[in-house]
Amino acid sequence: MLRVVILAWFALLLPLAAAFGAGNGSASSVTGVMSCETADDCFRSAVAPLPPTMSSHERARIRLERLRQVRERHPGSLSGARAGLLTGMLLADREPAEALSFLRAAHRDFPILDDYIRFWMGEAYLKVGDVGLAAILYDSIPEVEPDSLLLTRSLLRSGTVRYRVGQCKLAIELLIKASADEPQSSEAPAALLNAAECLISDLRPEEAAATLRRVWTRYPNTKEAREAQVHLSRLAPSGVWKPSPDDRLARGLTLHAMAMHVEAAEELTTFLSASPTHPRRDDAKFKLGVSFARLKLYDKSAPVFMELSKHDSTEAHDATAWLARIYLRQGDGDRLQALGQSLSKLALPAEQQFAVLMAIGVWHEDQGHFQEAMGAYRGAAQAAENFSDQLDAWWRVGWTQYRGGQWREAAQTFREVALRKEDPQFTPKFLYWSARSLERVQDGKAKDVYGELCRAFPLTYYCQMAQLRSMTQPPTLLASGPGSGNDEGRSSLLKERHYRKAAELQMLGLQREAGEEFAKLSERYAKNRDVLLELTALLGESGAHHQALRLARLHFRDGVERGLDPVPPALWKVAYPTAYLPTIRGYANGRVDPFLVAAIIREESQYDARAVSRVGALGLMQLMLPTAQAVAKRSGGTEPVREELFDQDTNIRYGTRYLAQLVEQFSGNIIRAIAAYNAGPVAVQNWVALHGDKDPDEFVELIPYQETRMYVKRVLRSYREYQRLAEQTCATQFLDKAC
Repeated sequence: MLRVVILAWFALLLPLAAAFGAGNGSASSVTGVMSCETADDCFRSAVAPLPPTMSSHERARIRLERLRQVRERHPGSLSGARAGLLTGMLLADREPAEALSFLRAAHRDFPILDDYIRFWMGEAYLKVGDVGLAAILYDSIPEVEPDSLLLTRSLLRSGTVRYRVGQCKLAIELLIKASADEPQSSEAPAALLNAAECLISDLRPEEAAATLRRVWTRYPNTKEAREAQVHLSRLAPSGVWKPSPDDRLARGLTLHAMAMHVEAAEELTTFLSASPTHPRRDDAKFKLGVSFARLKLYDKSAPVFMELSKHDSTEAHDATAWLARIYLRQGDGDRLQALGQSLSKLALPAEQQFAVLMAIGVWHEDQGHFQEAMGAYRGAAQAAENFSDQLDAWWRVGWTQYRGGQWREAAQTFREVALRKEDPQFTPKFLYWSARSLERVQDGKAKDVYGELCRAFPLTYYCQMAQLRSMTQPPTLLASGPGSGNDEGRSSLLKERHYRKAAELQMLGLQREAGEEFAKLSERYAKNRDVLLELTALLGESGAHHQALRLARLHFRDGVERGLDPVPPALWKVAYPTAYLPTIRGYANGRVDPFLVAAIIREESQYDARAVSRVGALGLMQLMLPTAQAVAKRSGGTEPVREELFDQDTNIRYGTRYLAQLVEQFSGNIIRAIAAYNAGPVAVQNWVALHGDKDPDEFVELIPYQETRMYVKRVLRSYREYQRLAEQTCATQFLDKAC
């Protein structure tokens, strides 16, 4: 069966994984000398991780020496052949001619990796200057592997080779096609720039200019964009290129989509000033207003949305909803209420009416005008067209009753809405606050409702809090059972070339490449739950933590985040990755719980090292660049640049230190520290001044920013889950204290 075969395929990986977790304490672990007997043991020792403090040159030297020993001690073995392949890869940069002899041999030994080895050989031939053979190898990949994941990369390389030897006609075709096939590739800007230079030399200036403008507008933060601007000026009759309004707009929208809001605002402002009659002015204005709002420049965003709301355009309705949010952030109740009074004249769609009425309700609630707030919320519930918005509005009605001391009424409201339709997102919340309301009036039924909540939704944030309130034992989770997939689907997976390729890549320690191959299969088997479970686990084993976690949440959320389905042990490891815990512990230095940092990573980026948020936060821990630079300056380190925050180690270093600072700033109160990590310490200090005397669960619900409120709940839930899965009993019964 599938699990048995997988275990057979990956039996050799288990000691290697153990080596990652065990550290490198012994002297022999940092030398080239190996004491091993079997070929498999020697190969494991050869590829075991080396200390990150060691220089890359020293690591390569030791790795090559160990691989040499494997080849010489065990010639003719599969492990010896793998050692030869890795030797060729390691030598490709420094000794490409020698590397080629190893890669040629590997091409015979590993036919399953045909496309990869052809690509690696092509790279080595480029290094020795034999561009002809390199081009032949790159061109052969689509022929031998039509479904290869290297097709676009080989196309780019082939085009680059033609560009270097002056075969511009073919280079243009290949480079433009490759950049169109994979526009998000980091190599796409250089490909387009090379194509444009070929077009210039081929005396096709108009096509060259169009390609250069594409680089300038689509990749505005790259060095290629700056080079494209230089080329465009050379092509311009006056010697100075002036972007057209369409170019300005395209570049501004790209910057906005990249969450580079400072640059986007500058570009869009320039566009609007220079293009008073452009047909897409309203689109540009709306994006400008959003960029200002993301930068918390509300005094700048409000006039933009105000003007736009008066227009007869599709953006006008969204601008009105944004205007309501901004007035709420500014505490401008007069304008907010005036906006509400004009709703009948504005003829807003239901979605925007809902947003405005909810903002009005929140403002009244914050002022203690509870009756007016409930009226606005009830109006929002009537305006809402989708069930989720209706539940959100009715939640606010019950919450306002709770805040106003109408606990019996609140308990009834929460209970009635909870019974309408079970919803995994809202029902736990309604049940919890129904019980809390009953607890307020010392009604013994509160404990029963807490129990009902945890039986139905055992792994939710609200069940965790219910356990703390009622001092009950954690609920019993459903035992994992057999998969629900079919044998035909399982056997199909074993026949898949991508699967067998991924298995060999993983054996070689090429985790990123293995993860990409496994991810390709997940698309093909999206409807086979049992196969998806295996692929999700394999993605986690390959180090593709983001893809694995994404699949776990997409297909197994009811099990891993709500406790509604049985969950096999392998899936828990994927859903709550621990791969970075050694790094986190090194930087936490006892100042912050490493599991809290892991929970932050899980909820901030889903373990995607290249993640960029809508406000421009970067990497695993979603750091803003100025924040990381301030932390570096405070700790005496070198201030990082933007690209460095996509490096896992760098991001964890500054993110962990920043979180530790916040925990210290808020005297160990992790609720406030988590909130400050998302919304900033100044905002949290203001909330503490208003609601610092409230119970921790009430304080969380009183966080005015919805994004921050939901974020705090997710991180707290994940934090307690990390503790549970590590079989560590939390030493505190308080929500706001670290375990």
